[in-house]
Amino acid sequence: MEREYNNLAIDVGKRKCRAAVKDSDGNILDEFFFANDLDGRTRLVEAAHKYYPCRAVLESTGNMWIKVHDALEESGIDTKVAHPYKTRIIAEARIKSDKLDARILADLLRADLIYGSYVPPKEFREKRGRL
Repeated sequence: MEREYNNLAIDVGKRKCRAAVKDSDGNILDEFFFANDLDGRTRLVEAAHKYYPCRAVLESTGNMWIKVHDALEESGIDTKVAHPYKTRIIAEARIKSDKLDARILADLLRADLIYGSYVPPKEFREKRGRL
């Protein structure tokens, strides 16, 4: 039997991020904003562990995804970065909001429809983060 996960999706922004958590049936368990800083990422990790077992997906937005990804990965959460061009459903949506983007990403993760981006090794991510 396949293990059921809660699905955490994050619409990454420069200053703030929007998260949505859905269970394996697509029910919304939680939605929240968090700052894209150390305190916000700590809050995100705490929320992820609250909904354990949990897996996560975030959009690839410049270099802003790196610290969010690393915080989740270091806390033991299986984390994917959605390929921006392969996840066109969000970009093509008529109604655009961080809330809807996070919900759609959660549904795509739940259905195993995330086409992941290449995530370079941590040492290269750290160098990119300094740029």
